[in-house]
Amino acid sequence: MHTRHLARTRFNTTKRNRTLMASPEGSLTSGQFEIMQLLWESKDGLTVVEIWETIGVDRDVSRTTILNQVDRLEKRGWLERNKVEGVFRYRPTVDRESTESKLAADFLTEFFDGSATSLVLSLLGSKRISRNEIKRLKALLEKPEKGQS
Repeated sequence: MHTRHLARTRFNTTKRNRTLMASPEGSLTSGQFEIMQLLWESKDGLTVVEIWETIGVDRDVSRTTILNQVDRLEKRGWLERNKVEGVFRYRPTVDRESTESKLAADFLTEFFDGSATSLVLSLLGSKRISRNEIKRLKALLEKPEKGQS
């Protein structure tokens, strides 16, 4: 019996560490990203009802839809939940910057075959860019990549 308890404890610890290491699976839908934005802005996390009430101000969405989205986000490692005063509060396991970077990289890979040049050319199209924007782009291009001297 003691061994079973240790195994269960070890599993729970592993699961908790996996969540805290924040290596979520998959990408985010626009609705899931909206939920993540609310949670990044919240200091103490939010309940499903709080998320639903906030999102419901801007658009008609059912509580069940929000519950399903939050559940999927938690199962895929984007969120963690803690029971506080009998209610589950959800918090993101990854910060906004890491998420935006991952989503941008996924977008670049999926739609531009990983080519940042193709993306920039597509964004610019026939529009002219200002001298200031050119300077900023040059500075970014001249900045050494991580791990290089």
